[in-house]
Amino acid sequence: MNDRTLGQTGIGVSEIGFGTGGISELMVGDDHAEQLRSVKQALDHGVTFFDTAAGYGSGKSEANLGRALKAAGAKATLATKIRLGPDELSDPKGAVIASVERSLERLGREAVDLIQIHNYIAPDGKWPIGLALDPKDVLGPGGVLEGFKALRDRGKAGFFGFTGVGDPASLRRLVESGEFHTMQSYFNLLNPSAGHRVPENFSALNYDLLLDRAAAAGMGILVIRVLALGALTDNPGLLGFLDKLPPLLSPGSEYDKDVARAEKLRWLAEDGDQTIAQAAIRFALMKEGVSTVLVGFSHSGQLEEAVSCLAMGGLSGDAMKKLKTVWDNDFA
Repeated sequence: MNDRTLGQTGIGVSEIGFGTGGISELMVGDDHAEQLRSVKQALDHGVTFFDTAAGYGSGKSEANLGRALKAAGAKATLATKIRLGPDELSDPKGAVIASVERSLERLGREAVDLIQIHNYIAPDGKWPIGLALDPKDVLGPGGVLEGFKALRDRGKAGFFGFTGVGDPASLRRLVESGEFHTMQSYFNLLNPSAGHRVPENFSALNYDLLLDRAAAAGMGILVIRVLALGALTDNPGLLGFLDKLPPLLSPGSEYDKDVARAEKLRWLAEDGDQTIAQAAIRFALMKEGVSTVLVGFSHSGQLEEAVSCLAMGGLSGDAMKKLKTVWDNDFA
């Protein structure tokens, strides 16, 4: 496991980051012994970056992760997130500070290395899915950014980031503000548009090279949804969430659509030298500017699969040419 620098923060983070969202179920459950085993196993493999959020399991992920890291005696880089609701927009700054104070209590820590926005970003806070913030809610007087800065001044947060989902033009405003140190980038083999050009008629949301823009601005890049909710695995039902509608993070990347797209990429694993999940992780890691790839683990086998692909390097030039053809034809 190599370390990469998180943008201009000076923080070294492991190439593979430990994601603790509700989709992978592990860290929002009640099996504390398995949670500790998984965290210890990740640490043994050199994983040093752990990402959680107040919204994962209504705080259970933070509490469980904090407990496990403390029990493991780990010195890890820790990130969490805030998500504001409509009733909190009269005082975003105050709501941010209150949210992070609650997160720190659950985590059992005095401070976190990175605090991030978990909301979508879109004009007037209007987006077809999820809770969205207008850029003014973030950058304006009394906004989220002022809350982040107040937390930094109090020694409770080191750096600031946001989740790069929502309206691409609005997301660019946050990048261009120069106020943020990191961005979580929606970037995978099924929607590479944050880091590779796609045709105008591309059926998934076009992030218009947002990853490249953020990296050029000196921001650290945390890749999310690298396995597309499990569509990019050998067994797309592996995570056990198919009995309910998977949460949609990016329009045009609905789970059933991604499963169909992924079938067009099975050739990446045909020779048996790698799984489709390993190909997906290798693809993300080879992208210039990427600091870490966040992977949610449900069991130890998934961690082993992810870590074992690190020595393989990036995908071949021939594979990348073939992928470009697939993207240019929108997986037709």
